Amino acid sequence: MAERNSGYSLERSIRYRLIAVMAPLLILLVLVVLESVHNLVDQIVVGRLQQDAESLIASVEKTDTGDWDVEERFLPHVYQRVRSGHYFILRWPDGQIRSRSLWDRRVDPEQFSAGDSKEYLYHNVKDESWMVLQERFSKEGEAFTLWIAEDISTIQAEHAYYRNLLLVVVVGLLLVTVVWQRRVLRNGFARLEPVQRALRSNRDSGELEFPAAIADEIKPLVDSIQGLVERSSEQVARSRMSVGNLAHELKRPLLELQLFADEATDPETKGQLQNILEKLQRRIDAELRRARISGNPVPGNLFTFESELPHLQLLLDRLHGRTIHFELDVEQQQIPFDRDDMLELLGNLLDNAWKYAGSAVSLSARKDGQSWHFIVQDDGPGVSDEQLDKVNARGIRADESGEQTGHGLGLSICQAIAESYNGRITNSRSELGGFRVDVILQNKLVE
Repeated sequence: MAERNSGYSLERSIRYRLIAVMAPLLILLVLVVLESVHNLVDQIVVGRLQQDAESLIASVEKTDTGDWDVEERFLPHVYQRVRSGHYFILRWPDGQIRSRSLWDRRVDPEQFSAGDSKEYLYHNVKDESWMVLQERFSKEGEAFTLWIAEDISTIQAEHAYYRNLLLVVVVGLLLVTVVWQRRVLRNGFARLEPVQRALRSNRDSGELEFPAAIADEIKPLVDSIQGLVERSSEQVARSRMSVGNLAHELKRPLLELQLFADEATDPETKGQLQNILEKLQRRIDAELRRARISGNPVPGNLFTFESELPHLQLLLDRLHGRTIHFELDVEQQQIPFDRDDMLELLGNLLDNAWKYAGSAVSLSARKDGQSWHFIVQDDGPGVSDEQLDKVNARGIRADESGEQTGHGLGLSICQAIAESYNGRITNSRSELGGFRVDVILQNKLVE
């Protein structure tokens, strides 16, 4: 059986995919918002600088001495207050005018526009960050250049604050979405709990009955499981019935073979026919015994000692024509193994014990961690040390060697069942004086 990947989680897969989709979208949204706000702030500041520049250009007049000056009454007050954050420098070929707000700060306007091709630029002056706008104009045939600047350090600080706040909000939104999605998924998966309870109930009681109200999304899966169980039950039943029918149909040809062997005149031919006949008879009897012991299989049902062993004991008494004292020592009445598998396994082992027992057979079942240990013993003659070594070493049937004094263990059946549960079978001398079989099975129904 292929191992299942227990590390896969559908919830985690959906969560990671949601994050993989949302994270780039949110990052793109943040970038778009930040860039939009940045451009909007720039446009507002540039618009304000342009208005101040128009006022300054309008206030430039020539004095009586022939020099150029700015009429303070037309000049915005912020340019007259020291370090107000609003500055300008007006230049013409023969001189320049600096705003009073610059005070003793020495700034070379040429570095404002060096290598800049925009209508405005940024310039850092000590602890301030300026947005600088350059305007060229002429008056009375004189060419002027006006650099007007505004300190936007406060605006940038607020912009950084809201940018960080937006990032926190986005990350929080992503986390809330993931938590909300996880809750939604778990609430959705909770609709699978009735199906899970039905499967757990099948494990505990052996009855598989799904609830009537099943979510539409999982109904095809539930229908498939139920259909597979029903088809499996029908196929196994037909297979067992066919084996039984075939064994019964072979009775007549075997009888004819027996008559032919009895009528044979050549002793060697007669001996060979008798040997073949005995082997076929043993095989047919074994298959018939399996069919009788197993009964009608119902896949998924679990084995219960209380309900199964009394009928098995009665059947074995009838098959062997005698009553055997049977001792049962179990920890739990129900064990987590398939009913049909256990009927075949214990049925074969008990059938052999009944066959060779003197008067007593015992069966014990103990749970050892996630394993179960079954012991079948009888008080019969047992087998020789040589036969015991062969059975344990090679896993063969003692009676298949042609010796009728050994146990007909049918290990080909029992061994296959034990291997299907990752188990093993060992044989030894019984405390009752006969033969002992130890079977250890791993519980495959552990959650």
